[in-house]
Amino acid sequence: MGLYTPYWRGLCYTRLVRPSRVWGASYVTGGRDGEDIVEGTVCHGCHQDMSRRRGTYKECIYPKIYRDKGGPERRVGGSVLHGHPVRRSVTLSANHRPLHLGSRTLSPDCKSLLSGGQTLSANHRSCIYRSFHSGGQTLSADGGCTRRSGPPWNVVFFGTDDFALESLKILHRYSRTEEALVGRLEVVSLPSSLPKRFPVTNYADDQGLPVHPWPDTGQCDEFDVGVVASFGRLLSEDLILKFPYGILNVHPSLLPRWRGPAPIIHTVLNGDEKTGVTIMQIRPKRFDVGPVVMQKTFPVPPMCTSKELEAVLSKHGAEMLLSVLKNLPHCLSFTKEQPKEGVTFAPKISAALSCVRWEEQTPEEILRLERAVGFAIQLQAAWMGTPIKLISFTEVPGPLIRSDFPRLPGAIRYLPGPEMLAVRCKDGWVGVRTVKLKRKLSAKDFYNGYLHPWFTQNSSLPMEECRFSTLYVPEKPKTKAKQKPVTVRNM
Repeated sequence: MGLYTPYWRGLCYTRLVRPSRVWGASYVTGGRDGEDIVEGTVCHGCHQDMSRRRGTYKECIYPKIYRDKGGPERRVGGSVLHGHPVRRSVTLSANHRPLHLGSRTLSPDCKSLLSGGQTLSANHRSCIYRSFHSGGQTLSADGGCTRRSGPPWNVVFFGTDDFALESLKILHRYSRTEEALVGRLEVVSLPSSLPKRFPVTNYADDQGLPVHPWPDTGQCDEFDVGVVASFGRLLSEDLILKFPYGILNVHPSLLPRWRGPAPIIHTVLNGDEKTGVTIMQIRPKRFDVGPVVMQKTFPVPPMCTSKELEAVLSKHGAEMLLSVLKNLPHCLSFTKEQPKEGVTFAPKISAALSCVRWEEQTPEEILRLERAVGFAIQLQAAWMGTPIKLISFTEVPGPLIRSDFPRLPGAIRYLPGPEMLAVRCKDGWVGVRTVKLKRKLSAKDFYNGYLHPWFTQNSSLPMEECRFSTLYVPEKPKTKAKQKPVTVRNM
């Protein structure tokens, strides 16, 4: 009976261990090479006393189940054939390849390895066919990816912007503590054609973390869990399945509200009074539809911008991610599906969104629009057929609006006291402090250079033209051709 024949489907043996072919943890401890087994040695598959039985081929069963006549009861995966002692110190997998070097000894209950505190699975204490824990990792019976039972977790982080950066920072911080929550940490980010790269990429390079430009993802099958935050790319099912615990997503909204790439912008744009952070599991082919692992609600600070809200939620999201990783198996066992009601979408912002619609938008909506997108795109209008950018919107004090002011949408009046332009919109007036035509101009400079001729007695220009009009930016046509699937390359 050779050790490398198909008869030995799974095998572990060490210097003081007799091997047994068993569905459970097939070990016999004690004895030395060339000697009988010492008194009191038992088989750790069936707990049968193996004393003075060197060289015998005694069939037994795990657990101890016998027929009335004393013969062993045969059942699938239950038979054990005790073999000869072996001195080598190595662990073999089902395909007979070495997994771990070093001497290991099983405890009498077959649940743990006495050397190193490593544990066998409680699920029938199986070695190869069910699972085997080594150093906290689980080797699946089907030859799949390893699965740790607890931290430190090996993590691949997918992210790009400032919101994602906070989560990466806390992962990196907890990989350097004495009781490390994170072991190996690598980063996948999007390549940038601009000299100023993404914040996640810059931080990873500064800290010496390995960075893989998408679609290169590194050796993901060597990691336990993936973490996504503001990545903006669909992940394939093959990539998700490489991680034993899947991929977690840190999403800054109360899902299913505001699914999509711009939840914070749409939270501010819509005037939501509360928002939150959701830790969810990634599912392939669709964004933000996976089961919820953890979700918390937070108030939206009054008059805050998208960047200010992003800074608040990024810290909450990083702390929630840390809490999930501390109890990862427990948290994943209590996930819940997202409700079908209350689903809203947060698409990417476009240049068309930045165009002020004077006839349709109220002063409050225009102010929210600037707080939502002003950090990325300045609001736009048209001045005598020429695009103009409007900066620093503000409220207009009611007493400053005279009764003789025109009611035409887009009409402009200069208020010398606060030095602002008052622009007529739906249901009121909104103030503008800075405009950008050929260059940046204050409200006073714009009035002196462009508005003053309308208010002189010899002006031949009609007053109806002294106003901003809505600028219409054509939407980019959507390509009908299907995008080619991205092939994820493991470098």
